[in-house]
Amino acid sequence: RPAWLIWLVPALIAGLLVACGSTKAPTPPSTPSATATGTPAATPASTFPVTVKDQDGRAVTVAARPKAIISFSPVITEILFAIGAGPQVIAADQFSDFPAEAKALKTRVKYTNPDVESALALNPDLVVMSRAQRTSVERFRTAGLPVFYAPEPDTLDAVVESVRMWGQMTGHPAEAERVAADMRTRIDATKAKVATVTEGPRAYYELSDSLFSVGDQSFIGSMLALLKAKNVATGAPTAFPQLTAEAVISRDPQVIFLADASSAGQSLETLKKRPGWTSISAVKEGKVYPVNPDIGNRPGPRIVLALEELGRLLYPDLFR
Repeated sequence: RPAWLIWLVPALIAGLLVACGSTKAPTPPSTPSATATGTPAATPASTFPVTVKDQDGRAVTVAARPKAIISFSPVITEILFAIGAGPQVIAADQFSDFPAEAKALKTRVKYTNPDVESALALNPDLVVMSRAQRTSVERFRTAGLPVFYAPEPDTLDAVVESVRMWGQMTGHPAEAERVAADMRTRIDATKAKVATVTEGPRAYYELSDSLFSVGDQSFIGSMLALLKAKNVATGAPTAFPQLTAEAVISRDPQVIFLADASSAGQSLETLKKRPGWTSISAVKEGKVYPVNPDIGNRPGPRIVLALEELGRLLYPDLFR
């Protein structure tokens, strides 16, 4: 089943936001993109050694261009391939399925509860771990593995900056800068298209049919905010809150996005069968849209495609 919500809501559903399944994704922006939130030191971008602080505030020094990277994150794997560092990836988790070269990797590591001995046997010079491996980071460090902890970014700006960071760490600064610049151009173009919008529609973004949604602190929430949509989950205390049916109905979204269309078979017709949902404006007016979770739920290289898709669905007249 899909794995895109494991790292979004770790205590919830084992298998949702990073590797949703069978939908073919659109072509990504130019070359690549990254996805951690470290702070590069003042080392020149094209020179090694490079020292970067990871999300734990731990300074990680990469002595030379890494030749043997293990990636435990589908998002980071996608970024590495996007910036030309794919040939340096020797192993990735089972959900790293984009691009095709990443899907073709023969050596796989466990996304959750990863095994230290298996990683040691691969003799990596860089091990990238994300939120789903939070509890394993120290165990790997204690074993002497060169771990960089990089939880997925929670804003569009952080996604763009992470592309640059991964370019620096892997020896691909020029390629990463091209990807980051392309992403920034497309984000700015989207902002320009909605510049005249004074009041966007109320929107509900459904991650699962158990009514998990996106709050203001999430990168998806930041996309809705950029597009001036009124997120019905605004004010939730967590990035990925579980709403009640009563809350969704009372907030009366005018547009509904279904990231669970393929994974849980949700659609306008299934929403009409939910008690009370036929009173919702989006359901009455047929403004219920499936969205591709492979691009929308992964804060990586293709996130600009998701932003543009949401823009077209919210404002078809502005995005023709």
